[in-house]
Amino acid sequence: MPLNAESPADAPSDGGSMRPLVIFLVTAAIALVGSIVFALVHAANERELEQLAHAHADVVQTVDDGRSAQEGLDQQIAEAEQVLAATKGKVVDETVRTDLAGHVATAKELGATQAPAIPASGTTGLDTQEDIAALEAEATEWAAALRTASTTLAEATEKTRSSNRQWQQDRKDAKAEAHAAAEQAKKTAAQLKTAKKTLTKVTAQLKISVRDSEYTLSWTADAGAPATVRDTLATHRKEGQAALAAVADRGELSSVRGLGERREAARAAIEAAAWDARATIADGSNGRLDLDTLCKVGVGPEGQDQYLRCDATKAWEKLGAEFEAEFGKPLRVEYGYRPYDWQLQALDEFGSGQVAAPGTSNHGWALAVDVPTDDGFRFGQPEYEWLAANGPEVGWHHPEWARAGGGREEPWHFEYTE
Repeated sequence: MPLNAESPADAPSDGGSMRPLVIFLVTAAIALVGSIVFALVHAANERELEQLAHAHADVVQTVDDGRSAQEGLDQQIAEAEQVLAATKGKVVDETVRTDLAGHVATAKELGATQAPAIPASGTTGLDTQEDIAALEAEATEWAAALRTASTTLAEATEKTRSSNRQWQQDRKDAKAEAHAAAEQAKKTAAQLKTAKKTLTKVTAQLKISVRDSEYTLSWTADAGAPATVRDTLATHRKEGQAALAAVADRGELSSVRGLGERREAARAAIEAAAWDARATIADGSNGRLDLDTLCKVGVGPEGQDQYLRCDATKAWEKLGAEFEAEFGKPLRVEYGYRPYDWQLQALDEFGSGQVAAPGTSNHGWALAVDVPTDDGFRFGQPEYEWLAANGPEVGWHHPEWARAGGGREEPWHFEYTE
């Protein structure tokens, strides 16, 4: 080996020169890792604290919402109690008021409860998520109970109001129905009164038709009228007698009306059959005039159609128009033409001194009328004086024998002369 050459032991080593650097680098790395770990831990702590703060804020909001519901509940309770007081005995279903009273009691209990205490965020007992979750659950349950109480109380209050409104409507409807029933009762009572009057009237008329038909049957038999027409009249007469014997429930409108209609129908049938029987023996003589030659002049008090000779009817109608213009009421006829059977009946009823002998009366020629005395046709009455003075202008006269002092004195009797 040359004297100038370095021995291996004396030469510098690369590893020795790198050791400090490695140590530095390792130290730096450790520091960096520690720094990173610290940063990460710090960041995690910050996030946790932030989450805890948010959770704490949610709990506070939940409690605030509960307090708002609690404050509103006081007003609802007062309103519900007013409804309870105002609707006592005034609901269609009393259970709604019972339910409402129960909800009021529940609401009062909840209204008196205290909100969960909320420690400051991060204090002992509220520094973990578990603490916050437990408090939030408590606050949520408390607030939810208040909201539920508020909702159910509002619904129960409205149900009670609705039941009260229905009660009021039912009462109003009941009053309306009662009023309608009362009005109907009044109407029915008035109709029943009218029906009774009608029944009384048609009963009296039917009695006369039944009575007179006996004269018609006897006279037409003697005069040789066909048996068929007399049999028909006899059948209707029997129905008239049966109708007179029938009884109505005088407190029942339909019963009274029904009997009145039956009796009127029987009367009309008797009168029609009587005219048919008379027609078979009409020969133009007094009391035996053909109905086709006569004209109707009204309806008498016995329900029988009244007829006159047509020229006499025309003159009477002219006179009637002037009379109505003067007095404001019609000129009525009680009796006009009297068939022979009617004359027979009148003779039996009033006697020979009061009526003309059958076959001689001007009524039998359809040339005489009797007017109602109740319409003012009495001596000295304006209606009588007017008719006696104005009748002759159209052919209607008050005959001398019927005038005051004339013998028979009939202010109601007028005769037509051509």
